[in-house]
This record gives sequence, C-alpha cells and structure tokens, in this order.
Amino acid sequence: MDTEEKQTINKNIEKKDKEKENEKKINNISTLKSTNKNELNDLKEKLLNNQKKIHDIKLRHLAYIENIKKDSEIKIKNIKNIKKEEFFKKIIPIIDILEDTLSFAQKSNLDKESLVQGIQLILESLLKIIYKFGVKIEGKKNEAFNPKIHNVILTESSTEIQPDHVIQVTRKGFSFNNIIIRKASVIVSKI
Repeated sequence: MDTEEKQTINKNIEKKDKEKENEKKINNISTLKSTNKNELNDLKEKLLNNQKKIHDIKLRHLAYIENIKKDSEIKIKNIKNIKKEEFFKKIIPIIDILEDTLSFAQKSNLDKESLVQGIQLILESLLKIIYKFGVKIEGKKNEAFNPKIHNVILTESSTEIQPDHVIQVTRKGFSFNNIIIRKASVIVSKI
C-alpha cells in the first residue's frame, strides 16, 4: 500500500470516528433535551402545586379575617344590647313613679287636671322613646297567664275574665330583644 492509500484509509477511519463521535454527541444532546424536558415539566408541576398552596393559604387567611370581623360585629352588637338593657332597667322605675303619681292624682278628688295631663304627657313621651329602642311592654288585661312574662301577686274569681287570664296589671312588664327585663305584676282569675 502506498502512502496515498494509507492516507485515504486513515482519512476514512477518521471520518467514521468523527461521525461516531458526532452521533454520540447528538445522542447525548437528545438525552439531555429529554432529561431537561422532564425536569422542566417537574418544575412546572411543582410551581403549579406551590401556587395552589399559596392560593389556599390566602383563602384561609381571608376566611379567618372575615370570621374575626363577624365575631367582632356580634360582640359589639351584644355589648350595645347589654348597655341598652342596663339603661332600660334604670329608666323603668321612673315609669313606675310616673304611673303611680298619675294613678294617685286621678284617684284623689282634687281638681288637678293639668297635673294629670302633664304626667300623662311625660309618661307617653318616655314610653315612645323606649319603644324606639325596641322595648316592649309585657302584660295586658285578658291575656292568658304566662309565667315567663307574668308574676302573679293575687288570684281572684271573675265572671268577666276567663280562668287563668290576667284580670289586672298592677306593674307593667318590659322586654328587650326577647329578653324579659322585668315581669309584669298581675292579678289572675282563678282556675
């Protein structure tokens, strides 16, 4: 073999070696691409999962804050109602005094019409004010006796009133937000 042939063979061998090497590199690149693609997909999935977790945490915090707001509103409403109830408990004795004074003035034979009218106006005004706050008067003549709102001070026989019904209210009862502030003192017909 001459030198030229040897060179040609060597060149062919080198060429084949380079082709093999290039093929290996291409295979390595393909493998790397595939691996990188898988890693990228894994990272995307992790990112989505983390974003969902963050979203869930935000929602939980918003719900927690909303619950705190609602609880605070309820507590504030309860405190307001307690304070109103305390106010009404203090004002009810004034109503009693006015009613007693009015009753006394009406029963006495003194000509005190202007006194009676004045007391009536004061009493009506006071009652209108507490009605606006939601206070209800409990205890009315002819209603069925109810131990939750009535306090029996006397029982009497009556031909006009049904048995176990109120004949007379001696002291009005009061309720606020369905809570009895004071029971009505009543005379009830015997059973």
